[in-house]
Amino acid sequence: MYSATVFIISKRKELSIKYKKLIEALEQDVCVIPSLSEALGQIQKNEPELLIVSDTIDENLPDFCAKMRALTCNVRPVIIAVSKSSDIEDRLEILESGADDFMDESISPKEFQARIKAHLRRYLENSFNPVTYFAQKSLTIRALKKLALGQKPYAVMFAKIANISVYRDIYGEIAYQKVLQTIGAIVNSALGVQDFAGHFFDDEFIIITTMQKAEKVASFLIFAFDNVLSRFYSERDFENKFTLLSSDVKEEERESLMHLEICALEASGEKFGSYEQIINALFELIKLCKSENKSTYVIDRPKLGGEVEVRAAKNKVMIMECDEALSLLLETLCALNSLDVIICKDYDRFFDDYNKFLPDVVLIDYGDTENKFGIKISKELKKEPKLAPKIIFSSSVHNKKEILSAGADFYLPKPYEADVAIKWIKKFLSEI
Repeated sequence: MYSATVFIISKRKELSIKYKKLIEALEQDVCVIPSLSEALGQIQKNEPELLIVSDTIDENLPDFCAKMRALTCNVRPVIIAVSKSSDIEDRLEILESGADDFMDESISPKEFQARIKAHLRRYLENSFNPVTYFAQKSLTIRALKKLALGQKPYAVMFAKIANISVYRDIYGEIAYQKVLQTIGAIVNSALGVQDFAGHFFDDEFIIITTMQKAEKVASFLIFAFDNVLSRFYSERDFENKFTLLSSDVKEEERESLMHLEICALEASGEKFGSYEQIINALFELIKLCKSENKSTYVIDRPKLGGEVEVRAAKNKVMIMECDEALSLLLETLCALNSLDVIICKDYDRFFDDYNKFLPDVVLIDYGDTENKFGIKISKELKKEPKLAPKIIFSSSVHNKKEILSAGADFYLPKPYEADVAIKWIKKFLSEI
């Protein structure tokens, strides 16, 4: 549930207290501001959703409403004018100057609350995505700004649907919208009335909840999403566990099926000075999920102490290529790019060389069509996925499905430019 921020700008203390209590009963955040100079600064800083302006201020009320409308054009809050006057000309002048509503001070408490609720409901409904029923990005950023300004800690979760862009390219816009609709239903079913869910991008979401609930929510989202995943793919693609974008004569990286990546951390004004710092921390944390080809989550918990392991740079490349000219060219290019490289020319010696060198990336050839040595080696290397190197599979046998099914991370049909192979070797090394 999103709690809107309401500013009451009035010099009359009794009136302000009365309105404040009525709005707080609606579970919204209220701030009373007695002076115009303070109001202007607070409006720019806090970006309230609703302004209640009394004619007790030291400025002409229509002029002030016009000024507020100009100053808040990016945020576009609801402006409600309150006056003792019930003259129709005064009302029309105030409404024409930019106010969204006019209330007489004699309005009953129940009507006052009903009209405030109606304005906030329309405001928030216009800020929600019609597919997922999450808040749009502008409202999500505003929720994070409030979090950064407050002192109470909350769990902020960042969730993204990995590989959904590939899915969209293959299955189309309607199928893509169905995925978003489904994830919206799953997330909304897991959250309570005090929680918040909003878009950061179309397929990336921010969830605000309590730290006690964060891990349960993350675990449920992964369980529910993985259990409906088969509905979005053809039977062939789901069985293969990857999708194919192009023909066998085009190189292609192995694209796994969609999966959820989720991270969560504790955030408050004491820990983060701005919403940008919260977002940056989430972006760093979500990187820990990128090595997985399945749904996973990471929860950041404070620790009393620890040690940081400095990992050596990954730059070891092994090339299994029977063509001497091509292997020499690749070896030379790897050396020019400061990569540690060895060449293997004999399939029978492959695992002896591999176990001594322990490469980070392997470029391997298909071999002859009868024995399929390359396919057998690829399958053997991928028996333990977490320990396996990245595999670039070059082949004059154009059978993309067989090669990627054997565990290859990238399909490189022959003939190919050596620079293309080097580019993908460097890309995979940077991701390890």
